[in-house]
Amino acid sequence: MGRGVVALMCAVAAEERMLRRFAGPGVRVIATGMGAGPAERTAMRAIGDGAIAAISVGFCGALDPSLDRGDLVIPMTVRDAATGEAWTCDVALSRGAGAQGGTLVTTDRVVSDPAGRRALRGLAVDMESAGTARACARAGIPFAAIRAVTDRVGDVLPDLGGVVDERGDVHALRVLGRMARHPSDVAAWMGLARGARAARRGLVPAVAAALADAA
Repeated sequence: MGRGVVALMCAVAAEERMLRRFAGPGVRVIATGMGAGPAERTAMRAIGDGAIAAISVGFCGALDPSLDRGDLVIPMTVRDAATGEAWTCDVALSRGAGAQGGTLVTTDRVVSDPAGRRALRGLAVDMESAGTARACARAGIPFAAIRAVTDRVGDVLPDLGGVVDERGDVHALRVLGRMARHPSDVAAWMGLARGARAARRGLVPAVAAALADAA
């Protein structure tokens, strides 16, 4: 990649804390907030501040039944489910993390049920990558995505409303209160926590390898 700053764009504070170890003279770690709109606006600011490439990094949900918790998703294409727009990811930018393949679909909401996921066509789903891809395409700079799976295609996610703030932080006491009121959701919460731990274990070395290869 040569001289210049690569922006690691993540959605929430938990992801930013995980990626903070990579911050340095040639790498900026930026939490955008949840959603493609905030991701696009934040990416445009990063580009204006001198970023020469951007990688959308973080968690995702599986759309392909072959994906398990913790598996890496390094897409060849990112598609915006709302507009149908699609962008090809830069091979050189993510090559160190592994082989590219498939489509990462960006939606405007959490797709929490298996039926909703089956309606999407792709490898995995997130809420931010299309926004970053759109900003990079407009600016003419390389873009890639490196994501790790927290929930499988058949998993039912718990209701996140009221327990996750606008920064993406999960309020533990609110989760405990939700589980106490809805004990049938305990398994879903525990599964999501296991998925996040598995995704984190795979994501950090993949990002490290991609940055080293692209340097």
